[in-house]
Amino acid sequence: RQDRNLDYLIKIWKENIHPKKEGFKLYVTPFKKDLTDHNIFNRKMLKKDDFIDDLIKARMMILPGHKAELFCLSALEASELCIPIITMGYGSLSERVEHGITGLIAKNKNEFSNYILELFKNDKLWTQLRNNLILRRGSNSWKKATNKFFNTIINY
Repeated sequence: RQDRNLDYLIKIWKENIHPKKEGFKLYVTPFKKDLTDHNIFNRKMLKKDDFIDDLIKARMMILPGHKAELFCLSALEASELCIPIITMGYGSLSERVEHGITGLIAKNKNEFSNYILELFKNDKLWTQLRNNLILRRGSNSWKKATNKFFNTIINY
């Protein structure tokens, strides 16, 4: 989303990803600028089932995160679809992603860029992350998340 560090992601893509591998594509929530010359495309705003069909074709979900993000439903959706996540861990993303297990959490911009490139190129790493996600599939639900949230509040 534009208000969740999309500009930051686009800048990283234009400076660090696209120049190294022009064949990689980034699909973003519709953005007013035409960035197709950098292989950045507006994703189609589809109905839920069509969106899921489109999303499962993705190699990874790239979510820098944002300090205002309290839950990040996109990360949960990606995990349930067994799509590894690359993040900076801002906001709730550090809680949604297990580094090296369900995705990769970068400590800085260069590491973030390198993780994106690595996951595009490294089928072994991608398969390992995906297999971990498959093993965890279905382990989350709104009921479980709510119980965990309430238990955290009560024990705080």
